[in-house]
Amino acid sequence: MTKGHTYSGPSGYGHLVLVVGPSGVGKDTLMDAARDRLADDRQFCFPRRCITRPAGSVGETHIPVRPEDFGQMARQGAFLLSWMAHDLGYGIPRHVLNEVEAGKTVIVNVSRSVIADACALVGKDNVRVISIRASSDALRKRLEARGREDALDIERRLARASAYQIDGDHVVHVDNDADLETGIARFIAALEIPQSIANRA
Repeated sequence: MTKGHTYSGPSGYGHLVLVVGPSGVGKDTLMDAARDRLADDRQFCFPRRCITRPAGSVGETHIPVRPEDFGQMARQGAFLLSWMAHDLGYGIPRHVLNEVEAGKTVIVNVSRSVIADACALVGKDNVRVISIRASSDALRKRLEARGREDALDIERRLARASAYQIDGDHVVHVDNDADLETGIARFIAALEIPQSIANRA
């Protein structure tokens, strides 16, 4: 696929749902809950990410990849989407495209930097972006609670979060600064919106 070319998938295509949002906003928590609650619905698929982080590390359950292998895997086309963040490599396995082509709704946690690439690969009409948002106070408490960052890193992440803006006619915003059950309900509702409505300006 030529980079920059927007492909319009067949009408039988499913949807690639890109979940984005600043660190600490609760993306993993919402996705884990939705994965459990939608486990019996074969329409939805939650593939694991490849990350250059050892197995058993704090955080999401992932497919560990050695840092020295990540670049070569990306060059060889092992990933549908890939990016670097916080000194780690992240990759969405290329096989998830098969699920989209089979008509499924595939939900992945990504960097906003790859949204354009995703639209080029599967067609903007087949992409939905769910942007998770939360107040600064909620973000601070979550970052402190997870214990991955020191105080200086938390302040840097909060500064980036305050400047985090993403909009568009294929973007659905989900506020996640209430209780957990409310956040989960809002997230699942965003997944279940008909694509024709979600992409309406």
